[in-house]
Amino acid sequence: MKILFFIDKLYGGGAERVATILMNHLCEKNNVSVFIFNDSKAPYPMDDRINIQKITIKNKCKLSRFLKRIKNINEGIKKNSPDLIISFLTPTNIYVLTANLFLRKKIIISERNTLNRIQSRIVRLIRKILYPLADKIVFVTKADNIKFGLPQKSITIYNPTIFEPFTDYNHRENSIITIAPINRWYNKGLDLLIKAWGLISRQNPNWNLEILGNNDDCPIPNDFKKQERIVWLGWKNNVCETLRTKNIFVLASRYEGCPNSLIEAMSQGCACLGTNCEGGINEIITDGTSGLLVRNGNVNDLATKLQLLIDNKQLRKKLSAGAIEEIKRFNKENIMKQWDKLIEMVTQVK
Repeated sequence: MKILFFIDKLYGGGAERVATILMNHLCEKNNVSVFIFNDSKAPYPMDDRINIQKITIKNKCKLSRFLKRIKNINEGIKKNSPDLIISFLTPTNIYVLTANLFLRKKIIISERNTLNRIQSRIVRLIRKILYPLADKIVFVTKADNIKFGLPQKSITIYNPTIFEPFTDYNHRENSIITIAPINRWYNKGLDLLIKAWGLISRQNPNWNLEILGNNDDCPIPNDFKKQERIVWLGWKNNVCETLRTKNIFVLASRYEGCPNSLIEAMSQGCACLGTNCEGGINEIITDGTSGLLVRNGNVNDLATKLQLLIDNKQLRKKLSAGAIEEIKRFNKENIMKQWDKLIEMVTQVK
């Protein structure tokens, strides 16, 4: 089978990593190609059998760029003549569905974040009009699946974990760690976490807050620099080796899809804490068993539960063990089987 992927880029984000995992899996039995709209190279391992093609447009006029991209996608579909198209992320989904209007190729589109992340009313309207044209829509949360209101076309497939579970909770550093690229500080709630840390840092002189994420030359807001014992780690390729040395992982996001960072931290046995926000955190953590949930945007609740974890090693160990058990649902083989079943369903329908 010839499968053609479309995604903006192949670096830096959870959606890109999942797309790479899926392509690597599918190329074992299929002819897989991918169109990207960015020149940058992928940091994630890519199978040599995957044919990477690029569509780069540098026209400054937004309308011209839009029309040119639609034209290029349309030509790319015709040239590759795929049996199935798989598209990732809202803007790309809109481009591809538009380009495929008169070609009528089988198409699966995938939303990788919570629907509310898109604030533009125009984009939301276009999404509502175009998404029903897809053969299937993949959501990463049950909440968004239900919210979008197309049950006959929608399916929930969570993100996979790629790390082997690490069950040893001994020899961990007194560190609270989060993964939050600085250019996404608002949706990751980095300001909320730093404020919460400011409320408890002085009473915990042997603990640090560590922030792992790519700065992308984005300046760190001055207010973020004022708190004590905050360590900016930048980006590390060996994320699992870093996580397995930390006591507590926290995700203070205002909204989320299916956060890879949380799944990764749970797989490495961290005691995890996340906000009960719109999106998938509360579909991943079972409160009190595999992690703790805090009220979204509530700095005091965040600080209180962080202090609870700092004070209670037995609770941390309990949540660590619960996380390892919970994460079995996100095993890569299980998630890939769900994709295989979906693809078979779509391509067999005439």
